[in-house]
Amino acid sequence: MNLQNLRYLLSIAETGSMTRSAEQLNMTQPALSRGLAALEEEVGAQLFVRLPKAMRLTVFGRVMVRRAQGIFRQLEDAQHEIRHLQEHEETELSVGSGPVWLTGLLPRAINLTTRDLPGVSISVIGGFERQLAELVRRGQVAFILTELTDDPEFSDLHSEPLASARYAVVARRGHPLERAGTLELPDLLEFPWIMPDKAVNAQKRLDGLFQTEGLTPPVARIRSTSNGFITTYLEQSDALTFAVTPILRGHPSLTELPLSRSLPKRTTGIQRLRDDWLSPAAEKMLEHLRSLTLQADEL
Repeated sequence: MNLQNLRYLLSIAETGSMTRSAEQLNMTQPALSRGLAALEEEVGAQLFVRLPKAMRLTVFGRVMVRRAQGIFRQLEDAQHEIRHLQEHEETELSVGSGPVWLTGLLPRAINLTTRDLPGVSISVIGGFERQLAELVRRGQVAFILTELTDDPEFSDLHSEPLASARYAVVARRGHPLERAGTLELPDLLEFPWIMPDKAVNAQKRLDGLFQTEGLTPPVARIRSTSNGFITTYLEQSDALTFAVTPILRGHPSLTELPLSRSLPKRTTGIQRLRDDWLSPAAEKMLEHLRSLTLQADEL
C-alpha cells in the first residue's frame, strides 16, 4: 500500500476539503484526487462522501484513518528506537494520569525513574478516562494510568491491571449525615452533589447504584475537572461526591459516609497502544509502578 496515498487520506480527513488538503500538501487537486481514487480502488471501498463543499468520511474511511494513524505511529516509533540505539540520547517521557495516581504512587515512581536515569525529562498530564485515552491514541503520552473497564470504547488499547480501589460517598467532617448513623441511598438525595466533569465511569457507577433500587440518581449541579477545587468545595459546603477512597488521602477534613450497602470497586492500571514501542525510560517507570503497587496497601 502506497504510504503517500495514506498521507493524502489523513490530510483530507483532517481538513474535510480537497482544496485545502492540496494546498497543505503543496500539490494539485487533480493529483490528490488520483491518489485518493487509487487508495479507494486498492481497498475496494469508498472512503469519503463527496459533498459540494466538503469531504465526509464513510464508515470505511474512519477505519482506514484509524489504521493509517497506527501505521505512521509505528514508523515514527521505529525511527525513535533506532535513533535512541544510535545516539543513546537523553530521553523525554510524557505520561498521562488520573487523579488518584497523581497524589499516590506516580510521584514515587517518577523519583525512582529519575534516580535510575538522571538524563530523563518527564512530563505528567492529568485528566480522566476519555481525555487520557485520546492522549495515548494521538501519541502525546507513552502510557496512561487510569481506571480499566470492559467498555468497547477502550478496546483498542492494551490494559494492564495494577490495583483496585473501593468507591465511597465523601463529605466534609461534621456533615449532618456523618452524625446520622448508617445511611440509606434516599438519605443522600437530600443534599447537593459535586462530581468530576470528565469522570464518566464514576458517574455511570453512581447512576447505576441508585437505579438498581428504583431511585432517580442525584444530579450534580456543580462539576469541575479540578480535583483540588472539588475537595475544597466539599470542605466548605454540605455537598457530597462519589469517589474512590484513596482520594481521602491528604484531606483529613473529608470523610467517608457510612452506607447500609456495599459500594463497588474499580480496577486501575496501565493503558497504552497495542504493540507500541516504549522507550527505556517508559519501561523503567512501568517497572517501578508494578513494584510499588505490589508493595503498597493502597494507591
